[in-house]
Amino acid sequence: MHSHPYFPSSLELEGYVAPTWSAPALLITMGSAMGLLLSITYLTFSRKQHSRGHLSASDVTAAMWFVLCGAMHSGFELYYLVHFRSLASTQDILGNMWKEYAKSDSRYLSQSSMVLSLETVTVTVIGPLCWGAAYGIWSRRLATRYLCQLAASVLHLYSVLLYYGTEFLSPEPNCRPEALYFFGYFVLANLPWLLVPLYLAITSIFKICDSMRVARQVTCGAV
Repeated sequence: MHSHPYFPSSLELEGYVAPTWSAPALLITMGSAMGLLLSITYLTFSRKQHSRGHLSASDVTAAMWFVLCGAMHSGFELYYLVHFRSLASTQDILGNMWKEYAKSDSRYLSQSSMVLSLETVTVTVIGPLCWGAAYGIWSRRLATRYLCQLAASVLHLYSVLLYYGTEFLSPEPNCRPEALYFFGYFVLANLPWLLVPLYLAITSIFKICDSMRVARQVTCGAV
């Protein structure tokens, strides 16, 4: 038995140091940072003027989603990549946040190659696509917005399904059995990256198809 709170209990975490921040303090800090970012994004995008007036509520909401995702992928998850091999012993606030989340998935501390691969794609590909979608909304560049939105959403769907699937099929659980960690952290905390991208992907497909239909009609009418 090893002196750490992660599953499986036989897991060896070289250099592990217990976190110094309490779970409530970490959750409040994370929630406050996300709330502040979403508030700033809402105020910035809702006041954006275009020739056709302000952005719609759905556009502002989508922008808030993509800015939040971009910030998490380019900040919080980039931190994971940088500290991949030393995360178990890292003691700053972001390291403490990852240690708290790892109670629902110890693969983040055990240097899992699957998690590393997923996070690498998330940081280097999905993150820039999220920023591209947010820029497309801001600048009303519809082609940029919907292409980036579709690509980011499909990749989000794929990564979350793979993430869930590999854990559910694992011969040993990597999550603590308490409801807080399994349902709260592992299931519910990741569920938005399944439901929201599904909606945004469907919306993007319809928008792209509508644009192609209009372009075809214009082309046929010009002949």
